[in-house]
Amino acid sequence: MRCYILILAAMVMVACRKEAKLTPSEPEAVKLLPQGNHSYDDSIMAAYNKYSTFILYRFTQHDYNYNQIDKKIDSAFNANPAYIGPALRFVYDNLFNALPERLLQKTMPYRILLASYIGGKHTRSAVNFSATYAALTIGWADSTLLQQSTPAQMNVLRKNLIRFYMERAFRAGAISTPADFAALAPADYSNIQTPALKNQYGIIEPTGAYLTLGTDFLGYVEAICTRSMADMESTYFSPGVDVKGNYRLKYNAVINYFQSEFGINLQEVGNAF
Repeated sequence: MRCYILILAAMVMVACRKEAKLTPSEPEAVKLLPQGNHSYDDSIMAAYNKYSTFILYRFTQHDYNYNQIDKKIDSAFNANPAYIGPALRFVYDNLFNALPERLLQKTMPYRILLASYIGGKHTRSAVNFSATYAALTIGWADSTLLQQSTPAQMNVLRKNLIRFYMERAFRAGAISTPADFAALAPADYSNIQTPALKNQYGIIEPTGAYLTLGTDFLGYVEAICTRSMADMESTYFSPGVDVKGNYRLKYNAVINYFQSEFGINLQEVGNAF
């Protein structure tokens, strides 16, 4: 019996020594990043270290279309290596350096995908941005980004970047429609078909099948982030447009929500846009 115990003890000691030699698996960040050894890879690693966000320029269709409920039917294509640097600079200038740090810390996506374009094999999305629960995809990592040379063209891209960033946050529940905003919504958005009804209910978004409480809210978030207060006053808040005061009431609901939840004045983003 004593001999059996000694043998068993020896076996346990050998197993322990073998176990000690095992190395732990690499953390996910090491596996995914860096994807290369260019200067922009340092900026990508810096973003990961700060926000735990993976900025990928090589990715799979699963990375692109992963969603909680549905999957996207189009595709995103890996970035053109020659234009990864300019695309990343566009993101830094108009997202990381434009939105308040308190907001970024709570709303950054799990993945930001830099794609050459979004669409089908021979078709290209007109907007070239996409948002899912997990990822913000930017389809401008090719020569077309540098072709957006006028201020008007760049403003469209900057507005779309903000809009799809906020939509991604909304899909993930990082931001949500405040109750006092929802209280001002129409009973049925499908009934909103004319400019007069839009003004009555204070709706910024275009009418159509995609008009919902969520897009109504996101329309305000986009407008506030991309328009100065003077611009808001001269357009949506003008007496001929804000006929029942609902534009200003809904605006205040959004401003108060971001102040309460994130401690920021969202209008300051629009004033600096």
